[in-house]
Amino acid sequence: MRTAQYGSAGTETLIAPTRANHRLFPSDASIVLVGCRGAGKRTLGFIAAKSLGRRLLTEDYYFEKFTGCNRTTFLTKYGRDTFNSTTATLLTQVLDTNRTNCVIECSTATLSQETQAVLYAYAETNPVIYVHRDKEDLYKILELPASEAEPLLMQDQKHREFCNFEYFNVLDTSPDGQADGESPLRSASAHSARLIHVKREFNDFLDHISGQTLTRTWVQNPFSVKAIPPEHRPYTFVMNLRLSALLSPERDLAQLEAPAEMVELIIDTWPNNMFDFIATQVALLRRKLDIPIVYNVEEIPREERRRDLKERDTTDFELMVHGLRLGVDYLSLDLERSEDLVQRILTLRGRTKIIGNYVIKGFSAPHWDDNVFYERYVHAQQLGCHIVRIARFCAGNRDDIRRQKFMEKIAALPEPKPHLVAFDYSVFGVVSPFQGISLNPSGHELLDKSSREQMVGVTTARGSIRTFFRRGWLQPLNFYAVGANIYYSASPAMHRAAFEHYMMPHTFEAKRCTTMEELDRLRRDPNFGGAALTPPFKVAITSHVDYLSFHATAIGAVNTLIPLRGSTSSILDHANARNQAGVTDKFYGDNTDWSSIATCLRRAISPRNSIRPSWTTGLIIGAGGMARAAIYALIKLGCRKIFIFNRTIEKAEAVAAHFNAYARQHKLIEKEGGICQVMHSSKDPWPIGYLQPTIILSCIPSFGIDDEPAVEFTMPPQWLLSSTGGVVIELAYEPLITPLIIQIRKMREEGNTSWVLIDGLEVVSEMAMEVFELFTGRNAPRRLMRRVCDETWNRQCAPFQPQRLS
Repeated sequence: MRTAQYGSAGTETLIAPTRANHRLFPSDASIVLVGCRGAGKRTLGFIAAKSLGRRLLTEDYYFEKFTGCNRTTFLTKYGRDTFNSTTATLLTQVLDTNRTNCVIECSTATLSQETQAVLYAYAETNPVIYVHRDKEDLYKILELPASEAEPLLMQDQKHREFCNFEYFNVLDTSPDGQADGESPLRSASAHSARLIHVKREFNDFLDHISGQTLTRTWVQNPFSVKAIPPEHRPYTFVMNLRLSALLSPERDLAQLEAPAEMVELIIDTWPNNMFDFIATQVALLRRKLDIPIVYNVEEIPREERRRDLKERDTTDFELMVHGLRLGVDYLSLDLERSEDLVQRILTLRGRTKIIGNYVIKGFSAPHWDDNVFYERYVHAQQLGCHIVRIARFCAGNRDDIRRQKFMEKIAALPEPKPHLVAFDYSVFGVVSPFQGISLNPSGHELLDKSSREQMVGVTTARGSIRTFFRRGWLQPLNFYAVGANIYYSASPAMHRAAFEHYMMPHTFEAKRCTTMEELDRLRRDPNFGGAALTPPFKVAITSHVDYLSFHATAIGAVNTLIPLRGSTSSILDHANARNQAGVTDKFYGDNTDWSSIATCLRRAISPRNSIRPSWTTGLIIGAGGMARAAIYALIKLGCRKIFIFNRTIEKAEAVAAHFNAYARQHKLIEKEGGICQVMHSSKDPWPIGYLQPTIILSCIPSFGIDDEPAVEFTMPPQWLLSSTGGVVIELAYEPLITPLIIQIRKMREEGNTSWVLIDGLEVVSEMAMEVFELFTGRNAPRRLMRRVCDETWNRQCAPFQPQRLS
């Protein structure tokens, strides 16, 4: 077994630009947040500082420190002119002395001319982010009538004049993003920390600015759907979504679940308050769909008058820059637009990838073997485009042979070179539902077909995927949940529902296995697609795989087994060979247990129990593969004081030694120290010098293993004395209502509601979604899988659990 060594080569096309890129900043450049009161700058500042490991500086603090009074008092005492000049002077000093490794929050005073000039100059070297939110939400937050708040918001929009980035802060009202109601038989408390969505979205936004997204995900897990850009994955789609389709307030983007690998937002209309409306829709797409966004400004918008070239370029340039400021992943740029417009956009692209577009129209369109296509591709490459997309109008039968020869000619060019997308279209849309290997345009069943949508027709990603299997391009595979006791596993139903969502003819079966010989027979089958592993295989399998992910290596346990069928030794090649059958003796092991646990903890930890390395204490019950994942999750979340309790002391000590060595290796602690300690008896008092645990994870199977009886564990009362409560996660769900669940639920019924309870079904649904993405390379239909998980448990297990009504 080897730990996979991943490089980023091959994951992103690097095109040498022919001109300066004015919106690229060093990864350590300080970030400035501006915006009106109530926009959420302070909260986002805390999120950014924690994520990036930086200091958070507030302009208000420095103002009071240097003037000896707050802004209101200073303004009253010295007047507006002195106030503005003093603010500009202090802001200049703060910015100049903190140009790196800081997050700086600025007050609303930044709207004076003096401070605007300071920030305009600072934006040449550092990211300056304009933060704003929906005006109705802002009215409620500021508790101001509309007549008083409206002038404030009109003035707030002036921030766009000097900021180089913009973040629309969608109010996070949903506790955990689960739209479907909880089952009345479920035991978990309906409580969750706020801001789980905002943290993810803003961290992704910061990663885009710094360029860290691909590097981090690729190194940690090259099979993740976010590790490989869609243009470098086979059989991928771009769902076209027109801005005009989003004008209706009844449109629920969440219903377009897992629609494609990318969504292309086409700006085809100019609604009132256009820039704010676009910013809102980009933010909602990120939250509801969580897939890369292609931003496309249509040259002739719907129902708008014809414009001359100068007016068209001026307006469209502002709209394109707005998309770049919003940090979209891709920008679609028609290279036949005016040269000045194209050049100006390319110099401002930042880390947004440019899709250079050519649309060949008319009945006399040249054939694919015409040299004009090659010349246009080379021109796009010289401009620095990351992707070249050529659509050719086809009046009669398409010419697949000539198009294929053209694509082979481009493929023979030396690297690096932009990715090519080339297809024929007619008045009915794309002539064939899939003409290239990736980024084919598609629609969605729930979206009305537009007469302006020449490229899509009736093509959908789901329908095309079904065609791939029917044509034999992809092959049906058999997937399994494997372990000693998997009779009531909810995984098969969730995976089958996800397969059906994508029209994939795969199977998923719960298979009882107890020996490596049995597992070997399954995985050597040519149609083996992968296996979700449960005890007793999680630790035992580590010496029987060829590559381990970064996380599986750190944990020392595997819960996901994937066959490697790439034609070369490249991990990227193996990742792109998913959904294909064939004999193989190479396997990859990963662990998604830890990330599923971490996701549930992020939802459930209250602000007063937020994890602090020098403060927070965690307790792990058990010492098996799941316990290892739980410890790793706590470490990744920042916890540095972890206790382990297990009935076999030797196993607990071995797990503690493993993670203490890991902590020393990664310089998380001093050489002689340790993160993990072992509790020897449930009768022991809680160790002196440590706070009571606020995070407790029970990792004991609800069934016996190796003829040993199941452990019915309850928490010693002396270990449940945290004054601020905490989170208890019971990872068993067969049965769901365990003695620990009953114990904590009784505490809550008696009035100690500061303890939050998360049951095993919530964790297992998260695990299944991540495993599905590793197995198939497709985004999991999360709402569907979560709903099926609850329905499966209610049908299979709930009727047989008499404790459910206690």
